Amino acid sequence: MSVRTVPVAALFATIAFGCAAGPRDVLDESHGNADASAPPPQAGYAYVAKRGAIVVALADAQGVTDEDAHAAIDRIADAANACVNRSKNVARGAMRVVLSIDDGGVPGIPQVTYSPPESAAIGLLCVLVPIRMSSFGHAEGDAGAGARGVTIESAWGP
Repeated sequence: MSVRTVPVAALFATIAFGCAAGPRDVLDESHGNADASAPPPQAGYAYVAKRGAIVVALADAQGVTDEDAHAAIDRIADAANACVNRSKNVARGAMRVVLSIDDGGVPGIPQVTYSPPESAAIGLLCVLVPIRMSSFGHAEGDAGAGARGVTIESAWGP
């Protein structure tokens, strides 16, 4: 079996388990008591958009409506797929982006991890640019009620 015959779903599953966010901190630092106010660990992704040779997944969203987050993931996946299709000799890769969002819905400075590092060029051009161009809707209710942000994971390749 050559590398090119591995289905995108298998690639994404491999990368997803290898780059998973891990469990949330639900124990306080003293004596290991559970924090009842902490959310339970999330199993899987909140939303996944698969387009051709790319998969974009919403790993976590805080202070963003499901409708806004899903629409943004769909727009990012569409733009990323078009970019990957225009590119030649695209090597497999993956990335994780942690992004804060201001009260107006504008993305802040991202924290980005690429795997492998050689995939950074395609990740930057085809995935990060559409993420930075996205809008996530205005904060509803109390603007200072809490941090808003998303964690997006993506995998691409032949």
